Amino acid sequence: MRKYAVGMEEVKRKIGELRGKNLSVAVNRGRNKVTHMTGEIVDMFPSVFTFRAVAGDLLSFSYSDVICGEVKLKRA
Repeated sequence: MRKYAVGMEEVKRKIGELRGKNLSVAVNRGRNKVTHMTGEIVDMFPSVFTFRAVAGDLLSFSYSDVICGEVKLKRA
């Protein structure tokens, strides 16, 4: 089944709505390795957004990672 095409501006808008809220994130690291964590989106920049995990790690992801499905965000 074909995935719905989403534009960059729409992804930025949706991530902006989730900013500061408690989220569950799944990151596909390749070769059947998926990392799950909870935390919140801290800041947004033109090409990337930063995510602070509950464990204290500060990670950055690009909006294209979300479009491609490498990073999946869900409200916790």
